[in-house]
Amino acid sequence: MSTGEKLAEAVKTEVARPDFGLRVIIVWKCVKAALVTAVGVTALALMHDDLHELGVRAVAWLGIDPARPTVVKVLAALTGLTPGRIALIGTGALIYACVLALQAWGLHRRRVWAEWLTVIVTSSLIPIEIYELASHATLGKVLALVANLAIVVYLLRHRWLFVPGRIGRWLKARRRARSAGKARERRRAAEASGCRARCAPAAPRAARTRSSRRSG
Repeated sequence: MSTGEKLAEAVKTEVARPDFGLRVIIVWKCVKAALVTAVGVTALALMHDDLHELGVRAVAWLGIDPARPTVVKVLAALTGLTPGRIALIGTGALIYACVLALQAWGLHRRRVWAEWLTVIVTSSLIPIEIYELASHATLGKVLALVANLAIVVYLLRHRWLFVPGRIGRWLKARRRARSAGKARERRRAAEASGCRARCAPAAPRAARTRSSRRSG
């Protein structure tokens, strides 16, 4: 086995090696996808119901004090929801759940595009979480912010875990072919310029030789 084949086999073995941190991220994305899917399906199912009344019944069934500020705020928010807004929330939740599921699947397959998709989507949530934390700090918001920061940092520091898929390999091959073509063009241009530099002095010397012969 050649050195290149040994190196490729070592890289393949290292990429396929189980990684605990990556597994945690995949499980977390799957759990979030399941929860967000449940929210989206519930919102679409209850689109034409009185959500405020359902919220009041749920608070009474759970034995929660309805006078608590958090409960009052949630029930007040449910009062102003129209069927169109509920449908929009449900649709958005299902789309976000699909993105989370796609991230989990791509990370499981160790794809480069999944790494960057996860980093971009997760990073886009960090400014919103910082704003929410600054307006009203809670333990849940702090944990969510720390979790998202940890995911971004971990994926960026462990980029060797991921390999390009078919599209990535095709793009990489295209870039290599383009670079090789440019290198060939530069070599040809250099050879042509060198040839011109070598051949240019020969003409005056030949002319001087012919003139000296004629004078002789």
